[in-house]
Amino acid sequence: MNRRVMNGIVLAIIMLGAIGLITTLVTNPLGFFKQIAIYAAIAGVIYLLYRLFIRKSTGSVYSSYTKAAKRSKRRFDDKKSRGTKVRNIAHAKKAIKTTAIRKKNPTTHLTVIEGKKGKKKNRASF
Repeated sequence: MNRRVMNGIVLAIIMLGAIGLITTLVTNPLGFFKQIAIYAAIAGVIYLLYRLFIRKSTGSVYSSYTKAAKRSKRRFDDKKSRGTKVRNIAHAKKAIKTTAIRKKNPTTHLTVIEGKKGKKKNRASF
């Protein structure tokens, strides 16, 4: 079919829907609002079911991301709040020294894999 014909058919369907909506709103407004309320209630129930059952099964990766984001936000908020509580210079120097001591990273849990450092590769010469 031609693109103009398809646009005309879609436009006609939209116009008929608008005419029907206006007619229903004028002739039976209470029934129209009841119908809208029923549709909204059904949509709400479907949304709640989605949130309760489907999202829990797919949320394991997303939940770990949100936990990490909360921890990061809490850490940055703690840094901001610490800076505002410092009142005098002597107290500020003491706070800097204590945070420098606390900032020592714990030892990393890395292992060294011993390679073949002494052996040379057997390469063919061209």
